Amino acid sequence: MAEAALPIYWHGSVELVNEGIKKVKRGTVKELLPSAGGRPIYMVEYGKSNLPPRKANLSSALGGKDFNCYADKRGADYVPTVYFAGCIHGGEFEGTVAIMNLISLLETGVDLAGNKNDKLLSAAEKVHLILTPMCNPDGRSHIPFDNFVGHTFYDLRYYNQGIWKNGELCGWPECKQVHPIKDHVAYLGGYFNDDGVNMMHDNFFGHNANETQNVLDVCAEYAPDVAVLCHGGSNCPPLFTNLEYASGNSKREMIEMAKYIRPKYEAAGLVGFEKLGAGLESRAGEDAETPASFNLISAMHHCCGAPCITFESNQGLCDHGKLIFNNDQIYLSHMLMMEALCEWASDKYAK
Repeated sequence: MAEAALPIYWHGSVELVNEGIKKVKRGTVKELLPSAGGRPIYMVEYGKSNLPPRKANLSSALGGKDFNCYADKRGADYVPTVYFAGCIHGGEFEGTVAIMNLISLLETGVDLAGNKNDKLLSAAEKVHLILTPMCNPDGRSHIPFDNFVGHTFYDLRYYNQGIWKNGELCGWPECKQVHPIKDHVAYLGGYFNDDGVNMMHDNFFGHNANETQNVLDVCAEYAPDVAVLCHGGSNCPPLFTNLEYASGNSKREMIEMAKYIRPKYEAAGLVGFEKLGAGLESRAGEDAETPASFNLISAMHHCCGAPCITFESNQGLCDHGKLIFNNDQIYLSHMLMMEALCEWASDKYAK
């Protein structure tokens, strides 16, 4: 099926992201480590950047029974930090689009379609925002179109996860059973950078790809109060996946965040969000015979101690289940999620 016509606000290509970053005036742009393929990766900051005083890394601070030794956030002027990152996988464009519209909103007062969003703008201006619209520009460059609305589930598997040398779809989870995957495929999908590394499953305790290290460095340096990796989950409802190998407190905070989002989705007429936040306290995956993966969000949590979230988005496939969002619904689900998490962070430190 042909790709649906893209709305004017749908800026998710490498070229449009780079053009948008050049227009930033109010925010502070930082160029991070480049991708494996040499493509630039940018971070944009808005609001009061307040690096908390620290005397120890997180592990040592927790060993000393005092989180404040890592990041002391008790000051009367402390402003919470919220970190949104898009395009961890190159075929998951939705978070990038949302972040680029948030940047437009903060720069100009309107999104990329020229529409106001006073609630999101107000919430965003109460926190310190760190935004990385495109963490994996290599993977994004592997995809020859700009979203999956109207495409098939086969298209998603082909372009995001790739093709083995025997011509078969790599598929999920089999695409994770070889890593790095580059030398084993005839087509390198958008999951991977040009070296065949999937950021979600990098060698966190050894040598990381630059793309992965960028995310971990942001978490370690800025100690965000919540960090969100925006993913696409075929035609799943908007949801948080479980944060494995993490503190119980972080999981409870994620459940609180879900409660901030749900009424916004309901008021907007979005459907399929009922499981948002469900089961986040469970540790069953860690106890399974094949334990749950210690993945990128787990590693991020152990860099900063905060709730680190994988937000899965519906991608509007034409043939995969009954829940099929259009572009506007995908966009709205992200903007409301970002609004809610900024509100949650602000409320947490309200004096």
